[in-house]
Amino acid sequence: MNWLDPLTRRRLERFRHHRAGWWSFLALSLLTLLALLGPLLVGNRPLALQIDGRWRFPVFAGFISAQELGYSGEAEPKYRLLAKQVAADGRGWVLMPPIPFAPDEVSEVMPTVHQDAAGKWCEPRGIIEESRIFTLNPDGTRARSWTIVNGQLSGDAKVIVDGTTVARAKFVDGKVVFTWPTGTPQDWTPRGTLYTMISSPCAPGQDGHWLGTDESGHDILARLWGGFRLLLLAAGLYLPAVYAVGLLLGAAMGYFGGLFDLILQRVMEVWSNIPFLYAIIFLASILEPNLTVLALLLVAFSWIGLAQQLRASAYQVSARDYVNASRTLGAGHLRILWKHILPNCATVILTTLPFTLHGLVFSLSALDYLGFGLPPTEPSWGDLLHQGRENWRAWWILTPALTCLVGLMVMINSIGEGLQEAFDIKRVQK
Repeated sequence: MNWLDPLTRRRLERFRHHRAGWWSFLALSLLTLLALLGPLLVGNRPLALQIDGRWRFPVFAGFISAQELGYSGEAEPKYRLLAKQVAADGRGWVLMPPIPFAPDEVSEVMPTVHQDAAGKWCEPRGIIEESRIFTLNPDGTRARSWTIVNGQLSGDAKVIVDGTTVARAKFVDGKVVFTWPTGTPQDWTPRGTLYTMISSPCAPGQDGHWLGTDESGHDILARLWGGFRLLLLAAGLYLPAVYAVGLLLGAAMGYFGGLFDLILQRVMEVWSNIPFLYAIIFLASILEPNLTVLALLLVAFSWIGLAQQLRASAYQVSARDYVNASRTLGAGHLRILWKHILPNCATVILTTLPFTLHGLVFSLSALDYLGFGLPPTEPSWGDLLHQGRENWRAWWILTPALTCLVGLMVMINSIGEGLQEAFDIKRVQK
């Protein structure tokens, strides 16, 4: 870092010695880099697959029908099921991402079932009281299904014949008592890999869901990851916009002063007295909510504090001799603002950045929690908090979301405190 001036090097060194801020910065930077990988880490399409000696990369290629892979169906296969089928057929292998669920994917939790020593049909939680067991095609459709009551075959069973015809049977105490069409030559004994379906929200550990599912069937871990990526995208829209407005107006107010400063101060006083949360809720309720709209609404109410801080700093800088000398030499207002005012307000810009980001995370999560934020199809930590409140027994919804939200805010605040300490003039001069 020899290319940096001595003052900046001392500031960076002080920031590195602020352990909480430095390690939080490294952790948040690492998470941000991982989030850029997107579907390579979290997604329902394979990174690579090899079937009959041919390589494919669905995560990059996009849609591939089951028929193209040698199985029935025009729809895209359920690749988690396809991986099992391909391995069983000995045709190749499928490499899924570490978290094989998409953030917006509604998953049916379908653990495998087996018979215990007494011949009762069981799923991982115990004997099946009343449900259906079935075999699955690679595209997720059910090929054969049976009704289970108290662990025994009882009630309706059906099988798809030749892709269209449905053959049915009725079981009583595990025995076939009726078939349709009459005399259907069908072996009705459940065979192969059999599944059952568990209603959501589902507890952790079932069917590959490490943290369980929410009430809509979304994988919690994928939802948390998608929510984090959404916050990063929101920050990419929000921070440049709010800083563009706040820096421009704040620096101009401090530099020009006079009537211009007076008028903008009155405008800011009126604007700041508008109830922030109520205004956002009202506007979000009449507009179609999406990330861009919400980010712009938050910008409209968040620039005032930044502008006030920049105004005070710019007012001090504009009175210094080198600014007066630039005016005397004929430098224009824009040049003075760009070359002298803003660079000397860098301390305010950098030290307020983490706390501005903190406000964005809190505001988006609060709006989603109250139901005035993003649509339910979008992954959101606030939506998970809302579901956790509605489903207190499903602790696996509330606990991870709350932990991630609090952890992210603690990291952001630690970075902000570290920057404030590093850029404190009195401390740097020691």
